[in-house]
Amino acid sequence: MAISMVIGVLGIFVFGVGIADLMHRDEDTDLTLLFTISFVSIIVFGTLTIIKFKYANDLDSPSLRGDGICSLIGTCLSASLLLTTAIIDRAPGAWVLDPIVSLLIGLSATVYGFHRIIKMIMNGIPVYHRDYWITKKEAPTQNQELPEVEKGEGDYERDKEADEVKVDSNENEHEVI
Repeated sequence: MAISMVIGVLGIFVFGVGIADLMHRDEDTDLTLLFTISFVSIIVFGTLTIIKFKYANDLDSPSLRGDGICSLIGTCLSASLLLTTAIIDRAPGAWVLDPIVSLLIGLSATVYGFHRIIKMIMNGIPVYHRDYWITKKEAPTQNQELPEVEKGEGDYERDKEADEVKVDSNENEHEVI
């Protein structure tokens, strides 16, 4: 659920940046830097996307699959930056391609993210309730580590009573003598 919200909000921001770039032409003076950043980003986000989708399938994890979608969006944005930078390098008048691609990716991410949230609400998942978001502490299971002190309260009380009996018996011995 939270991943879907992140995807939706990410889409809104990417869409907003695309609109801002369309309204005000961004003069990219260092195209070599843009090539380098986009190339490295494609490798990083692409690798993360592949790994997350693989583990999502292996673990049957919808959350990890959603996180893989976030990485896929990063890969798409990086690839579009690389391609549009290459096009702008050859034809500077084509600068409008970068914001248009950002608008499309942003709109797609927004629709996907909020579609998943609406779908969950329609299926009866109470995402708008506080209890959905807060997890309650559970009792420790056998797989969890034991606390450092393993003595229970009953043992402490029994040991305390045994110490009192020893003190009482020593006091009685002194009186008898």
